Amino acid sequence: MVDHISRKQVEAWLDKKVVQDVEQVSENESEFNVQFRLSRLPMHVIKEETWGPLRLVGKSGFDTDRTVAIIEDDDRRRELLAQIGPVLAATPGFYTFLDAEGTVCEFANVRSIQFEHRLYPDGASQHALMRGLMALATAMRYVQNAVAEVRGDEHGRGVSTEGTTDPEARDDTEADPDADA
Repeated sequence: MVDHISRKQVEAWLDKKVVQDVEQVSENESEFNVQFRLSRLPMHVIKEETWGPLRLVGKSGFDTDRTVAIIEDDDRRRELLAQIGPVLAATPGFYTFLDAEGTVCEFANVRSIQFEHRLYPDGASQHALMRGLMALATAMRYVQNAVAEVRGDEHGRGVSTEGTTDPEARDDTEADPDADA
């Protein structure tokens, strides 16, 4: 049984065959924040207190004009929510709809969805960490694909994944280059 999980332990548990670009993000308010990419999706493992849980966090952003148009159209928004709702409910942990300022909101005003799963010290292990991260990444990718389907975009773009500590940051590799077309 593990009582205290260090940054070094988290980094040792990350499966280097599926996780890339591991780096420490400096934050004054947390003990550590390890940022990395899993399947090109930026994710974080954050520990706020020495004896507290590990927060596994990922965020999918609705940041193109064409994607925002889905959210603003009542019928298409309902269609999207019907598609992603079961995945949101089945993903371990919880999700939060955030508006453009990063404030909790209703789905009608969503600009990103933050996924979070917590691992407490008495249940933390490499298996639990990687299982949780992969489940969040699967949900994030599903949301991207559902938005692409509702948009009719065969390339699966239009939903970005953004870092959890900076609501202004974007993963431009996922942005739609034809967003205004």
